[in-house]
Amino acid sequence: MRHVDPEVLALLALGEQVALPEDSAHVSECDRCRGEIEILSRAAMIGRSTFDAGELLEAPSRVWDRISDELSLSAQTTSVSSDTAVIDDSEAEVPSDDLAHKRAARLSEGREESEFDASGDSVDALASDTDAAVSEGAIVHSLAERRRRPWIGIVAAAAAVTLVAGAGTALWATLSPAAQPTILASATLDAFPGWQDSTGEATLEQLPDGTRVIDVNLDAPATDGGYREVWLITTDATALVSLGIVEGTSGQFTVPEGLDMSSYDLVDISEEQFDGDPAHSGDSIVRGQLSTQA
Repeated sequence: MRHVDPEVLALLALGEQVALPEDSAHVSECDRCRGEIEILSRAAMIGRSTFDAGELLEAPSRVWDRISDELSLSAQTTSVSSDTAVIDDSEAEVPSDDLAHKRAARLSEGREESEFDASGDSVDALASDTDAAVSEGAIVHSLAERRRRPWIGIVAAAAAVTLVAGAGTALWATLSPAAQPTILASATLDAFPGWQDSTGEATLEQLPDGTRVIDVNLDAPATDGGYREVWLITTDATALVSLGIVEGTSGQFTVPEGLDMSSYDLVDISEEQFDGDPAHSGDSIVRGQLSTQA
């Protein structure tokens, strides 16, 4: 299947009515060509939206290099700066435009209405002059190319704005301070008689998303064959909830949603055995009562 020329698709995305009847019919049935037009139209819309945005940030040269690579632009055909898009016909060596040949050929076959240039020459003369100019190595500029030039800067600027905005967002996320948790209460964990050399600390915090967590630190002699488990126990020691296992000397544990911390205010770390019994072993290493910060 022959798809519509990419240059025609770009002009259609910019609102230029340059499609021949067969091109329009193809676009109406081709998902690929319609998709290209939609992508280019969004880029053009972004570019137009920046007209009243005030002074734009000047993008570094590497941004323009990436845009040129992405759009397959060459330095000979397009020179884009952060202020404007400039193409000097007297200096830029623009290669022959395939679109000019196609349109001239179609015009000569009677597929479009006759057009005349500023000097009044006919389309047939224009086609023959184009072929002659190409054979002599002259530079050929099509009408489509001249229409397209002012918009190349807009499309490139839109892409640059998108890249700069994304970079700015990433930079802000990196440099802006992260929201800190709120300390709700803390406790010093005192050793039980069988663990005289042990110490511990616990802190109740609320994260920015509202989740409550318990941070614990434990310094206790190592043992063989067991593990340490963190518990929340009611003030009167009639109920308890397991938060999880401490791996190493510290850990953070999520407090079950809805748990009343004014009742479950004792933090306990126990020595447990791999005996298949989920209940508290009764061998507490350290324990302390949470108290709010003054």
